[in-house]
Amino acid sequence: MSGNTNLGALEQSVAFLQTWLPARFASMDLPGLAVAVSHRGSLLLNQAYGWADVDRKVSLTPAHQFRVASHSKTFTATAVMLLVEEGRLRLDDPVAQHVPWLRSHRDPRWQYVTLRQLLSHGAGVIRDGFDTDYWQLERAFPDADRFQAEMQEADLVLENNTRLKYSNYGYTLLGLVVEGVSGQPYNQFVTNRIVEPLGLHDTAPEYAPGRNLATGYSRRENQRRQALPHVSTHAMSPATGFCSTAADLARYFTAHMVGSGELLSDESKKEMQRTAWTAKTPGTTERTDYGLGMVIQPTGDRRLFGHSGGFPGFITLSAADPESGVVVVALTNADGPAASIVKGIYQAISYFQEHRSDSAPVHDGRRLEGHYANLWGEMLLVAVGNRMVTADLGSWEPFTAPEALEFVDDDTLRIVETSGFGSEGELVRFHFRDGHVETVRHAGSTMWPIHAWRDRTRPAP
Repeated sequence: MSGNTNLGALEQSVAFLQTWLPARFASMDLPGLAVAVSHRGSLLLNQAYGWADVDRKVSLTPAHQFRVASHSKTFTATAVMLLVEEGRLRLDDPVAQHVPWLRSHRDPRWQYVTLRQLLSHGAGVIRDGFDTDYWQLERAFPDADRFQAEMQEADLVLENNTRLKYSNYGYTLLGLVVEGVSGQPYNQFVTNRIVEPLGLHDTAPEYAPGRNLATGYSRRENQRRQALPHVSTHAMSPATGFCSTAADLARYFTAHMVGSGELLSDESKKEMQRTAWTAKTPGTTERTDYGLGMVIQPTGDRRLFGHSGGFPGFITLSAADPESGVVVVALTNADGPAASIVKGIYQAISYFQEHRSDSAPVHDGRRLEGHYANLWGEMLLVAVGNRMVTADLGSWEPFTAPEALEFVDDDTLRIVETSGFGSEGELVRFHFRDGHVETVRHAGSTMWPIHAWRDRTRPAP
């Protein structure tokens, strides 16, 4: 999708998402999901599904905050770039110049590690220290003293400036740099210089009691999920401490777009969004690039920037398309498929853009749109351009292989594209009562609107 986004098609895709997302979520084994979609700063979708607290039956709302974990790195990188723009730092400064206790490190290679290398995960630093069980809440996240003690014992794991090696401890070091140069605690600096100027009222660099946080849940074991406690990340706030909402993250990543006039100069933003290293995406054959605090993800014909986050009980992802100005955020309070959800939303937006019609449709497909079901399955029918198509409710890619239908008359469609095992060439007839679809005969098989179908199949008391 190019920068010339068709707003009508974008609005159609958002209307589709408002139906597809809750229907898709209903088939997933997830406690909760929050989603936001924005376009050039305008929030088009801000929805939440499921539970913020399963046991207490608290419904999830868009106002609930999530632990967004490694999104924190983008805030830390932004803080460093603010200090660079003020002439108080240089990207190629050795980190030991700003963290005095590193100057006497037993590994002499530490003296050559630069801020740029830490920002891009190219410094070869140990990922999470020697005892990483804080990630499964077996112990507290390290405080400043423990972090310093561990780092003074930790040699570089790889040669610096040779490859991507993701490191939460590297970003914890960058937080110390921000503190030392600014003269303020890290959490105060990012709040004063980033969070408050952007009006991110539901965002904070660390957990504190009283925040409106959704409960995070473990992966399912023995048919149950465990509710996990909220904890502080202490010294690791610059790497993983942040809490936020989908709407706030959409606002934040919009500010990071070149030309927004917010946060940083365009030159700093381009530097952050420029690929420094490339690595294979875990579990796939795709690649993921990393800039300075930003993940850059080639997705179809897009080059998205943003970040993911994984915290005990939370999996999250924000992705911004600088060409179209669209930002998509997906937050889950369990081991949820945030990356697949974001990818699916972008696929839907692209589909409506690519299949839009510049001429007025002869038939009003909106009156036939709906979620229909029978004993054999469900069908989500949507108007796209001058045709009707079915969206996949079984995966997070709604239009990978849609069934396409063309109008025969106002109330009748013909299936023109489908699987060879489908009913190509056959008719789909709609029957109305009081202006609403009562039943659909899909290739001879009756389907009902989803609410009517559920009423038919509801067990007797």
